[in-house]
Amino acid sequence: SDFEAAYSYFDNGISFLRKKHWEEHYALSLELFDLAAKCALTNGDTVSLQLLYEQVLTYGRTFEDKLNVMYFSTCALAFSSRLPESIEKGLDILSQLGIDLRGCGSSVEDCVQETKDLLSAHTDDELLNTRRMTD
Repeated sequence: SDFEAAYSYFDNGISFLRKKHWEEHYALSLELFDLAAKCALTNGDTVSLQLLYEQVLTYGRTFEDKLNVMYFSTCALAFSSRLPESIEKGLDILSQLGIDLRGCGSSVEDCVQETKDLLSAHTDDELLNTRRMTD
């Protein structure tokens, strides 16, 4: 596929980087690793994605620089039928961004159960005929 060819190009670009590339060519290194990780995710290559993810987490200078690979890693968990782990990782990322969605309990399962309990008080017709929220 096109993403396999693209991954090959990015991987070759990474192989040409010198030993201290994160210090000397930070922007280029970050871009190559981000794009290679995106291609690895699209290709279903979770091993390569994990290696790229670890590099960016280790050498990324800011949280924002690490967000792309964190997102790709979270998607890979979901695509691998590891949805609870994916959700937890996503919630951790959001909390680091200052968005706390864990108000209803310590786990996703608790949140789902609380939502089910709240919805059980209403009929399907009530829920389907509820007015759409606006500002």
